[in-house]
Amino acid sequence: MAQVTIVVPIYKVEKYLRGCFDSLLKQTSRDFVIMAVNDGSPDGCWPIICEYAEKYPDMITAVNKENGGYGSVLQYALREMKTPYFLICDPDDTLEPAAVETLLNLAKISGADITIGAKLFMYNDSTLKEYDTAYNTEFTKLESNHVYNRGTEEFDQLFFLDPSPHAKLYRRETASGIVFPEKVSYTDNLLFYISLLNSKKVIYTNIPLANYLIDRPGNTMTDVRYSAMNGQIRVFNTILDQAEKISPLPDMFWYRMFESFKFMLYQTRRLNCSEEEYSEVMTNLGTFLARIVPHGSAVRPYYRRYTKAAAVERLRDEAMLTGALSSTAYKRLAAKMLGEFKEAQAAKKD
Repeated sequence: MAQVTIVVPIYKVEKYLRGCFDSLLKQTSRDFVIMAVNDGSPDGCWPIICEYAEKYPDMITAVNKENGGYGSVLQYALREMKTPYFLICDPDDTLEPAAVETLLNLAKISGADITIGAKLFMYNDSTLKEYDTAYNTEFTKLESNHVYNRGTEEFDQLFFLDPSPHAKLYRRETASGIVFPEKVSYTDNLLFYISLLNSKKVIYTNIPLANYLIDRPGNTMTDVRYSAMNGQIRVFNTILDQAEKISPLPDMFWYRMFESFKFMLYQTRRLNCSEEEYSEVMTNLGTFLARIVPHGSAVRPYYRRYTKAAAVERLRDEAMLTGALSSTAYKRLAAKMLGEFKEAQAAKKD
């Protein structure tokens, strides 16, 4: 019986799909199966999936479903897979030949619930590959082949990991209870944070095992639509909904949620939307912030340790984390940013 299911969520990636499948079929391990899920893609993906499934019937299962978004694919895969482990390979990305073998061996040796490797950034129209540790090296340094045990300070440093699915092998049980929202992107954040909170052991290797095409048009790194921004906020609210059922929650988790709020806040400067839509996004972000504020005392020590913000921004952030001041501080900031958005829109018209 295979030990790993490689889930490939497929939508509008006809150009890249063969390269993804070929990289999976070149793995040094054969201890896996591929679940290729066509999420109602309107292009030529389904015939390619069928071609590979017919050629490799023992390796590839072809699934054709109505479009429901990335989360619906993960929900389907978790319900249908039979293996104790799974990993996700986005169809515009590839795996290094030893990826499955390396991740699975580390998982078995360590007993880890999540096994994580480094990755390589790839770019369109370039053969250049750029090494990425898969975590924020400004704030921590993870030891390669080291087991991180839940409840320790070093385990909390894992919250600085990139939540993207690249080179992450999950024990199925850690994610089996997650409920994914449909019709939104960014659900890999939900998978990572809730699985991490459910994990007792995690192991990391600095060997790059996945190749991430970082600049594909339309991916979540380049999507500045109003609907995408609201979807991102929805996913992070869902993370809080499901995390609050887990006890105890480490203080580091709340700090990372506050930093996620700030990341989304400053992403709004890139939004391509109307003034009304921008105002709605800012209101939704304020609602998300309000859920973090009661945990401000948990956030502040980490914020003060790690922030690189200038003095004015620090004062504002501290105010937004203080119950009595938070609403007023955020409303002032939102009004300022809305004014800047209006000015930018007017300048475009001129």
